Amino acid sequence: MLRKTQDKFPVGDKLIYDVETPNGWSIIIMPDNILIDNYHIGKSHIHPDPSNHNYKIELSLDNPSEIKEIIFDYLNVTQNFDIDELVEMLK
Repeated sequence: MLRKTQDKFPVGDKLIYDVETPNGWSIIIMPDNILIDNYHIGKSHIHPDPSNHNYKIELSLDNPSEIKEIIFDYLNVTQNFDIDELVEMLK
């Protein structure tokens, strides 16, 4: 049986979902539908455009805890969510 863990964290007006499975992990920023994961290619990457799931940007960080911490810090400091700014912070 495959095990999956999922946690949900409110940060400002966003919800951060943290999912871990035997095949990898993902972090989802809702309601923006921004996905950060390590599925398919084995390296962490972000899908900054929910309407085009095939578009992804590889990240230098590979630790989901570090990535999540950067996202939490960013969302706690900023008043306006800017996906381009977040991508630059994670690259």
